[in-house]
Amino acid sequence: MNNAKAIKVPTGIPELDAVLHGGLLPSRIHLIEGRPGTGKTTLGLRYLIEGLKMGQSCLYLSLSESLDELQESAANHGWSLDGIEIVEMIPVPDGGAASQTILLPTEKELSSLIEQIAERVESSTATRIVIDSMVEIRLLAHDSSHYRRQIIALRQRLSRRGVTVLLLDDLTSDGQEFELQSAVHGVITLEQIEHAFGAARRRLRVVKLRGGNFQSGWHDYSIRTGEFLVFPSLIAQEHHRAADGIELFSGIESFDALFCGPLTEGSSTMVLGPSGVGKTTVALQYALSAVKNGHHVAYFNFDESETTLRSRLVASMGEDSDEANAGPGAGENDATRRFHLRRVNPSRISPGEFIWNVRRMIEDLDVRLVIIDSINSYLDVIREEKSLLRQMHELFSYLSNMNVMSIIVGANSARLDTSKEPDALSLITDNIISLRYYEHDNVVCKAICVLKKRQGRHEHDIRVLTLTDEGIRVGGRVRNCDEHLGAATLEP
Repeated sequence: MNNAKAIKVPTGIPELDAVLHGGLLPSRIHLIEGRPGTGKTTLGLRYLIEGLKMGQSCLYLSLSESLDELQESAANHGWSLDGIEIVEMIPVPDGGAASQTILLPTEKELSSLIEQIAERVESSTATRIVIDSMVEIRLLAHDSSHYRRQIIALRQRLSRRGVTVLLLDDLTSDGQEFELQSAVHGVITLEQIEHAFGAARRRLRVVKLRGGNFQSGWHDYSIRTGEFLVFPSLIAQEHHRAADGIELFSGIESFDALFCGPLTEGSSTMVLGPSGVGKTTVALQYALSAVKNGHHVAYFNFDESETTLRSRLVASMGEDSDEANAGPGAGENDATRRFHLRRVNPSRISPGEFIWNVRRMIEDLDVRLVIIDSINSYLDVIREEKSLLRQMHELFSYLSNMNVMSIIVGANSARLDTSKEPDALSLITDNIISLRYYEHDNVVCKAICVLKKRQGRHEHDIRVLTLTDEGIRVGGRVRNCDEHLGAATLEP
């Protein structure tokens, strides 16, 4: 059979099927490996439940958990195992002198267990099978060569039945063993990374899929009640949308004059400045303009600022708001809503999930402006991976290919330093708008200027910035102003 052209077997997890370029290879054996707690059993149950929906016969051979334990795990997800044949085959070593032979007891027990598994599969009508877990079999083998021979014998008998099998295996040994990986047709590794604070990050990768294509690399995933969610890593070059010439003015004539025109589609803009200077208000000014022009806007707020969320500027846009970490969903049935507010908890979300949520807003709702507020909090999501520039470059490339404008809000306290985060991100953005404080007549005031604009010219003046409930106002030029809260005078 030509597996490259064969109809693949869906896992019941659409995004995992996308990573596998359609699903599992039919009539083949696949290994799902990972340490305890990574979700192997959950994935296996989801795979069988999908088979039931398709009218297929399913078999779960349990070597480690009882029927009650499996049913309890399924109930926690709101799943029913009715219709799935569950067989307990927990190996119990024989005792007593009568069982002794010239062979080592483990050899006899392993051969007997492999025979029982093969016979149970051969007597079943199931086309989807899960065997959980292979660690119980490995413990009965006294060396790796004996274990490999038995696994190959089991693989040959299962392959003759034409069933699609998932073998679940715990990575409990200190040294990596590859006997099982080399004996099967496909391997998916699940991994859980604990952080010093916040939720653990789960990710998976397809190690091999013999005779089939797949998306390589690590992909974040999350296990929630009733869901096993996979977030395929972003490949920007795979996504394109025809240009339609959208331009976006801020709606403030004096500021548009300072910027010398509108934001262009596909462009990225960074708004930098110290805390409280008005960066979010500047970003929301563009959001308000986009909404008034009939475009959808996605605003990802990492900082949970109640003042911002309740501001008249946001309220005037009739926001579609949902809970932290939630993807597109709440309020989207109302076609009049064009401002989509997403509050994100940086300690509970992975980089892959965040980027996936951005993609869903763009591809499902045709969002044309994405705002990330702030990049400093997003750094907390991916700081341990040390890959900010690579991930953001891929995200900006995707947004550019999809002709989506982006505004990134970042806080800094000194002059621009591209050797440090988040200022380093300014290297790959198209535009930079800088805000600062200055002192005038013993009053702390705000100023704004444009440092960079790739698509054209811009003014180099530093101008007075005033924040109001309705948005921003840009006034005259600031004179004699240094980077500190020094004295300054205004042009008449």
